[in-house]
Amino acid sequence: KIAKRYEEIGGKCTWFGKPHAPHFEACIRKLGLDKNRVAHVGDSLHHDVAGANAAGIDSVFVTGGIHCEELKVSLGE
Repeated sequence: KIAKRYEEIGGKCTWFGKPHAPHFEACIRKLGLDKNRVAHVGDSLHHDVAGANAAGIDSVFVTGGIHCEELKVSLGE
């Protein structure tokens, strides 16, 4: 919230981390992989899946994570 407010009053911030594409791209680059051979696995639609999509890589959505109740997923059944 502080960074967003700072931008609103004219400041410049660099956003890094999920769901921002440069976070995913930096990881892939550091590992020396081709992004066509990478899939990001995560349980957040807003951070993991959205970030992978923004970076142009495939994602695997884990339904038993933070969206479990919202999706009405019963673990262990």
